[in-house]
Amino acid sequence: MRVVPSLTGLLMLASSALQAAEPAATLLHNGKIYTVNEQQPWASALAIAEDGRILAVGDGQALQAYVDAQTERVDLQGRLVLPGFQDTHAHVLDASSQAQGDCTLSPGDGMERWLAQLEGCNAEDEGDWLVGWGFALHTLLEEDEAPRDLLDAVVADRPVTLMEETSHAYWLNSKGLELAGIDADTPDPIGGVIMRDEDGRPTGLVLDNAGDLALDQALPPSRALAEVYYQAVLTGQDELASNGVTSVADARVFWRRGHLEAWQKAAERDELKARTALGLWAYPSLDDEQQLAELKSLYRPGDEHSLLRVNQVKFYVDGIIHNSTARLQQPYQESLPGVEPKGLYYFGPERLRRYVGELSEAGFDMHIHAIGDQAVGDALDAIEAGGGQGRHRLTHVELVDQADLPRFRQLNVTADFQPSRYFAPSFLKDNEPLIGQRAYRLLPLGQLHDSGARVTLSSDWDVNPLSPLGIMHNALGLGERSLPSLEAAVRAYTLDAAYSLRQEQDTGSLEVGKQADLVVLDRDIFRLPVEQLGKARVLWTLLGGAEVYRAEGF
Repeated sequence: MRVVPSLTGLLMLASSALQAAEPAATLLHNGKIYTVNEQQPWASALAIAEDGRILAVGDGQALQAYVDAQTERVDLQGRLVLPGFQDTHAHVLDASSQAQGDCTLSPGDGMERWLAQLEGCNAEDEGDWLVGWGFALHTLLEEDEAPRDLLDAVVADRPVTLMEETSHAYWLNSKGLELAGIDADTPDPIGGVIMRDEDGRPTGLVLDNAGDLALDQALPPSRALAEVYYQAVLTGQDELASNGVTSVADARVFWRRGHLEAWQKAAERDELKARTALGLWAYPSLDDEQQLAELKSLYRPGDEHSLLRVNQVKFYVDGIIHNSTARLQQPYQESLPGVEPKGLYYFGPERLRRYVGELSEAGFDMHIHAIGDQAVGDALDAIEAGGGQGRHRLTHVELVDQADLPRFRQLNVTADFQPSRYFAPSFLKDNEPLIGQRAYRLLPLGQLHDSGARVTLSSDWDVNPLSPLGIMHNALGLGERSLPSLEAAVRAYTLDAAYSLRQEQDTGSLEVGKQADLVVLDRDIFRLPVEQLGKARVLWTLLGGAEVYRAEGF
């Protein structure tokens, strides 16, 4: 049998009358295999070589030519197979790290419950700082007392910093403010706001990049913390594999805190279970000359033998809408005290153009957080000014000016979406007091897809649950803003995501010559109602033909 490699875009049907050039190490048969290959979208069998690449895709009878006495035969019993999911925006280390604090609050609980939990955490935790996360910003803002005083009432003798559920606000007690160097005379940092009372005194609530003033003190590099980060990377691997994620971009690698070394250690020890691209965090407050030089020195494109690449840079252009820090073309109808009427910038237009231009030339792809319509336009301008080098993507893209919609396709910029429960109709209505009728234009997922732009779906784990099936469910349940089909959602999580990660020639679809990165599901999602899509479960995950996850009983 002659097999034409998938890199030419051609497929040959297997012939049982001829012998395969190479016997398969594994044969999957009696399945429903959705390949995400337009020339051969469905198959029932797949042969995997000893090196983990796909030898043949077709029907079970034809692929018998690839079977010998050593071939492992796996009867799928009619189950659905998809290419492995590729999550282009997750916070693997952060989501799995105890450094974020063991004191986890639930956004829906409310003040009385939060304070009781914090008092308990304080009694149990022995660190210098009490670090936690999960409170809801607007619940805190409804209180009459200053946030710092509420915390002081339960924890006064040690510093406290708590990250809000979206990671765009932080709650500190008086001791935390003191050690972070935040007082009445402290200026707002770039990309951040220190909220103050009418006397100019910090209230204990800070927004966006101002939170790093506390975290830099609470999480100084240390040998103990380096081990925490390393263990977090390992913990994250199991979560990825059990959710069928075979490729991932860690979207905020704090290289000044030791995150990069933790990833490198796991890769050197062959402990990764997903192909990984790291997005180095661009610090808004660092000197540009120093930061650009350091980022360039960290670039590592990787090779076919490595699962780890350091080839992306993660920027925030702006904040988020619900705390009025996303950068808009027109002012908010309501803004939080201390925030400029149109929101804020982490990286303003001129500075962003310089970074995008220099880092693209050095080989990096940009992963740009842009939520407000002004931020989206500025990011597209910076990419256009850079001459179109790189495979850049804008993530979140919640509010987009109509004139900018076609620019994604024109500039070959990927629109990366995380459609979560927050984008239900009730969420849009909740934003109306902040931005008026603009709220009903949020998350133009379907519009950008229909414009011809490349669209990817991702989790933003742990802001949202990791499950790609849950995210796809949400992407198909947004009414007129939805993706047009399940096929489009699967492609957004596989082949188009692979393009963003520079590996579409090797992964993203199940074709001859590509890596056998695949997932087996417990039910056929193509036959499920949309509202049940998120109930499907991963049974088996293969990375390069090797098992990285198997559900109990499969």
